[in-house]
Amino acid sequence: MNKKLLFKVVFSGIAAILLSGHATAALITFTWSGTGSGAIGSTSFTNSDFVITAVGDTTNLSSFSFGTSIDHDTASIDISSLGTFTFITGTTTFVNNSKGIVGFSQTLAGDLINGPTDTAFTTWGMNTAIGPITGSGELLQWNDPFQPEVNTTGGVLFFNDASTPLTFQASVVPVPAAIWLFGSGLLGLAGITRRSNK
Repeated sequence: MNKKLLFKVVFSGIAAILLSGHATAALITFTWSGTGSGAIGSTSFTNSDFVITAVGDTTNLSSFSFGTSIDHDTASIDISSLGTFTFITGTTTFVNNSKGIVGFSQTLAGDLINGPTDTAFTTWGMNTAIGPITGSGELLQWNDPFQPEVNTTGGVLFFNDASTPLTFQASVVPVPAAIWLFGSGLLGLAGITRRSNK
């Protein structure tokens, strides 16, 4: 293979990697905070502050008729005075653009948190940062006999159905600078190789 052809192949490969869909993909962290009552395993809690943190990948964005959703790679809940527990049951963040509401659900099952509601959610595509947004929301279906149990490392988790103020935020995790630096270095090496072969 001649050097010019080799250069074109290498340069095209590098460009394809840097400009591929992975360059626009990102990890996104979803956070809900609020207050609720319920139980985890055999331990009850009353009016306890909680924070749910879930991480998904924007390449897993799914569309449905009135919004979008992202299944989580990981999700955990911190319940004040009880600790932090990882969800074993698959979970999902969704946005209903027609109603301007964000939510947290079991993957392929019922909604667990609906809210908060805000007009910002009517146009949010789930691939950018948003919030924090505070508003009213609902804890629902955690203990519904027609829904699967929500399993965590602390046991089965459920909240009593309730309306409660909730705060939601989504943060996009940027692609590490090292990846861009590595890609720039490869392009620079390809340019030097090209010049030396002339």
